[in-house]
Amino acid sequence: MPNPTPTESTFVLPTGACRGSCNYRAAQEWTAYYRALDTHIAAYDQWIAGGQQGDPPDEPAQPKLTFYPGAPLFCERDVAATRRSLLELDTQAAQLAAHSDGQRGQGDGNGKISGSKTTPSISPTADILDRMLGDLFDLEDEYRQARAYPARVGSGKNSGPRGAHPRTKTISWLAAHIPGILELPDFIDLPRTVFNWERVLRRLNKDSRAAINSPIRCPGKSCGERRVKWDDEHHYYLCGACGNVLYQDEHDRHEEEQADAAEVARLAAGPAPAAVGHQVLVPGEHDDAESRKAGPRDPHIELIWINRDLQLVFGDPYRRWLSEEEFDGAPWPACPQCGAPISVERIETTAPGQERTFMPGQWRCSAGCGTEEGTP
Repeated sequence: MPNPTPTESTFVLPTGACRGSCNYRAAQEWTAYYRALDTHIAAYDQWIAGGQQGDPPDEPAQPKLTFYPGAPLFCERDVAATRRSLLELDTQAAQLAAHSDGQRGQGDGNGKISGSKTTPSISPTADILDRMLGDLFDLEDEYRQARAYPARVGSGKNSGPRGAHPRTKTISWLAAHIPGILELPDFIDLPRTVFNWERVLRRLNKDSRAAINSPIRCPGKSCGERRVKWDDEHHYYLCGACGNVLYQDEHDRHEEEQADAAEVARLAAGPAPAAVGHQVLVPGEHDDAESRKAGPRDPHIELIWINRDLQLVFGDPYRRWLSEEEFDGAPWPACPQCGAPISVERIETTAPGQERTFMPGQWRCSAGCGTEEGTP
């Protein structure tokens, strides 16, 4: 595996690995190994400085991990997930604006909120949408500048009107240029920003996912478990059994394929058996004429008994500390060797402010046949 190189995030990734969410779990383990390696080097230096007394510190084992490669920074799956989430911002913003009071907040031309911190906003919803639009404007302007493209229409100090039309326009433009944007290191945090904005808008719209548990079986090799769940932070489905990552479009495709396979299997099995006709049950003349009583329980079997290893086994209600009366009246079993009564050792305890209680200890035959707990 290539030497690890630090990224703009808090994790360490191998050279060429995708910087997206698909490598999040592997990056955690790789970073933990990288830090453990630094700790080992420091401990080894101390061992050398101390005269090499004793054995040298053990070097941490390098984990066997699989990383998705970037192309060059992000894999195609992360690019597609970012585009999908970006387009969802327009839908969620339109839904949020439709339920707002229609008032505009106090902001500048770039959608940035200004004014006194102590002055309440006229419309928090409009402020949130303007702030998101300002972030999108900044992103488009920075990318146009990085690629030497013509400036955005309306960019500058007075960027023009705000609302649905400029929002849809800039989101559509960014979605078309997402592959090129994610090739530049300056935009490495873009997927996380887009995912966070989608999560914020969904929560404001109360449009969170109905269920985080997926009905599909994990399509990973040698898995097939139904432990696939949606990870809202990293914006993908994750199998809790094998750690397989499924982005939204991959999950939807497998869900459709598995549903079709289940339907084919159902049709191949033939028609369902005919339903059993309803039959009214009429009690006989003497049915339920007498009350029923539970028969006597064998206390030697159901409450306290001696197993094959000659150990006392306790069922309810004797699986606890007993009072003196309960201990004396317990249905102790007979000696399995000669059938004589057994004597049971008392283990006593007294809690402050409470009566004495007893727990059964070792037992032995009272007739003296020599059989006792643990006898071979």
